[in-house]
Amino acid sequence: QLIYPRPSREALRLARLPTRRTSSPLGPSMAGTASEPTFDEAIALLRLNSPGDLQHCIELLFKILRNAAPKAHNGPPHLGTTNHRRLRKANKALGAVTNCKGGVRFLRAAGFVDDETGEFLVLPDTADPARAYSAREQLRALVHSMAEEAERVRAEEREHAAQRLAELKELQARNAQAKNLQADAERERILREMKAERFEKERQADPTDFR
Repeated sequence: QLIYPRPSREALRLARLPTRRTSSPLGPSMAGTASEPTFDEAIALLRLNSPGDLQHCIELLFKILRNAAPKAHNGPPHLGTTNHRRLRKANKALGAVTNCKGGVRFLRAAGFVDDETGEFLVLPDTADPARAYSAREQLRALVHSMAEEAERVRAEEREHAAQRLAELKELQARNAQAKNLQADAERERILREMKAERFEKERQADPTDFR
């Protein structure tokens, strides 16, 4: 499983944004055009996938981008080999991306385009490697953001469960109290009946008692 370092604040902000059609605040390398999607548009679609499909898609996207625009230690990103920048759309191994809502759109936002045959997605020699590298930052931000959301949902579920448990305990206490009151009333009734029966027996046993 891939380990994603904590992304920058700006990338986190973009990961939480809804679909937008304005230019990106990160500059031209992150902005889309009328035919070129932005990262936040693609991310909005990625969020529509099931957690399992999204995980597989993100892992494959990260691997593709890492090979397409690697970054040497303490150096700027650069374009990878041609083979790593050329993806056959029909390749079943690419299915985790092509069958994922927003997967191909994200690659296009990173700079991938259709080749002349339409069979491949390629990152051209003229592509900006910084833009492709920044796409990995967007994925890290998405993973981090969704992890925060999942933890928030779990916290809300725990809080709701605790509240329901408290309500259940309160109901049980009220029921127990009601049962105790009912038991006390029944005991008092039995005692009164026993007293009345004893009184009646004593009265019948004494012929001089005309009560």
